[in-house]
Formats: sequence, C-alpha cells, structure tokens
Amino acid sequence: MTIGLRSGYEVADLGSISSVGTTSSQVTTGLNLCFQVTASGIGTNVQFRFEGSLDDTNYFNLDDNEQDTTLTADGTYGYALNGCPVKFVRLNLTSITAGSPTISAKVGCT
Repeated sequence: MTIGLRSGYEVADLGSISSVGTTSSQVTTGLNLCFQVTASGIGTNVQFRFEGSLDDTNYFNLDDNEQDTTLTADGTYGYALNGCPVKFVRLNLTSITAGSPTISAKVGCT
C-alpha cells in the first residue's frame, strides 16, 4: 500500500512485533508522518526507533538526535515527525528490558 498526498491523508498498518526486530515497511510519498504505537505487556520498558529509507534496504533513525524512544507503560502513543522526505518507513524494536510486550504500529502521512 502506498500512502501519500495523491489520495489525501491515509494510514498504513506496520503490523505487530513481540521481539527485537522490525515491523513490515510501508511506502510513503509524504513529508509529514504520524506514528501511532500501541504497547501491551511491557514489564519494565521497551525501546524502539522510527526508521526511514530511500531504497527499502538501508534504514536510518528518523530522530534528529539519533535517539531511540522508550516506553515504560502499556498504552497508545502518538508521534508526529515533520519534514521526513523518505520513501519507506518502519518501526525497529531495539530493546526489551522485561515482560512479554507486543508493539503495534500504524503510520499516517500527508
């Protein structure tokens, strides 16, 4: 599924992940991204990063400071990233401290 300006505001499901690794990637043609992340089963914390790519092979952290995001409680969280001219996006679960978490993510684009 391609998300972007041609069809207005669209949302793509990146899927769920329960171990260190990445979600599926999605094509995007927008510059402004909104990620919705839902976490359940967090023990102490999880860390993840929003990643972008131009070729769907080589990915990089979309955080300007190269920081991962940490969650310490179950819930649904929103993250807006502006000015991200990338073609592909995904979520990379980089660390699980305790528990058996499931992280689900969606991305919206304009």
